[in-house]
Amino acid sequence: MEYTKVFDYRCPTDASKAKHSVTFTKGSCSRYPEDIMTSFVCSRNSACSKCAENYRD
Repeated sequence: MEYTKVFDYRCPTDASKAKHSVTFTKGSCSRYPEDIMTSFVCSRNSACSKCAENYRD
């Protein structure tokens, strides 16, 4: 099962406001109990993925 969360964020490069849309897949077994990030999109710069590391476990 996938779900998407939207986070308000300040860009570390220039402190501008941005929204991060992060899609997660629910952990489905005891070997992977944590939710796994499957997609990351920044509203300020869709090509940037620096902040994606903040949402990885």
